[in-house]
Amino acid sequence: MPSAIRLSGDTRKRKTREALCAAMLDLLAEKPFDEIQILELTVRAGVGYATFFRHYAQPVEVLDEVAGELIRELLAMTVPAFERTDSAAGLRSLCGYVLERRALWHTLLTGGAGYRVRAEFVRQAREWSRHGDGKPTSVPVDLGTVCAAGSAIDALAWWLDQGEAYSAEEMADFIDRLIISPFVGRMAADQSAKRST
Repeated sequence: MPSAIRLSGDTRKRKTREALCAAMLDLLAEKPFDEIQILELTVRAGVGYATFFRHYAQPVEVLDEVAGELIRELLAMTVPAFERTDSAAGLRSLCGYVLERRALWHTLLTGGAGYRVRAEFVRQAREWSRHGDGKPTSVPVDLGTVCAAGSAIDALAWWLDQGEAYSAEEMADFIDRLIISPFVGRMAADQSAKRST
């Protein structure tokens, strides 16, 4: 199990769930998510077939747990920089974090589960945005968050498919110029226009 994922709960249950999550990541590196079967997941995890059903109803729940934990960690590290209106620093943190765990994120974003990981990233980003200042703009903050988060995760998946063609700093700049700055700039312009009226 990647060191980034630590699940809560009693030790035996936690170890079983962590083994299943690690097995899911291993299998995602080998095949599309839709081809992963419960039996091969349990064999890879070293747990009994029936044990799987004490923890999960279907393999997608394992994937959701893996993605949820990693995305929570990623957002907890990067969102504070965005909240200080320093999108460049937040994006450098985000891209640096993804680069340090390149194999893991490549597996999650391009290993046949990208659509689920993207959906979870957008869902969690929307939760973070609801804690913002709530100032009205001409573009609803929730819509801007959905568009920015979805586009950012798509850009990260594209970057990971490029090999080492672009550094984390270059990718952070691309995302900032293409995705974040237009939205943040629009919000700033809206705030300025409201103050002047």
